Amino acid sequence: MIFTLYIFDPNGNCIFYKEWTRRRHLKMAQDEEFKLTYGLIASIKAFSTRLSPVEPKDGFHSFATDKYIMHFFESTTSMKFLLTSDLTAPSLRDLLHQIFLIYTETVCRNVLVPARGRTIDSQLFISRLETAIQQSPYFSSK
Repeated sequence: MIFTLYIFDPNGNCIFYKEWTRRRHLKMAQDEEFKLTYGLIASIKAFSTRLSPVEPKDGFHSFATDKYIMHFFESTTSMKFLLTSDLTAPSLRDLLHQIFLIYTETVCRNVLVPARGRTIDSQLFISRLETAIQQSPYFSSK
């Protein structure tokens, strides 16, 4: 089951957020959640790179708690895509890459969408994202 998607720009700004089946809502401002999430990813990325016994190629792809898995994809332009899912989902790296391609096609290459640094409100992006997520075998609206 897929819970949430976060997209962060290279400066750490959350430019897109979507919930599907999140059951618990935090008692903090959404901006604070975004900052904590980005900080967590930056810390884990740095920590895993420093501790790696060999030169890391891609960094880390996910981490798990006893309640969820956070799947991670970073583009060559430092855009960061995070999906949270339940523990039954395998690696969602391919789905994150598919979301990155949708982002590239519908946001980056679209002259009608404002430049970086703003939240994504492209209806074409949102529509194609919804289709991709709902077609995933790991999506469930239970």
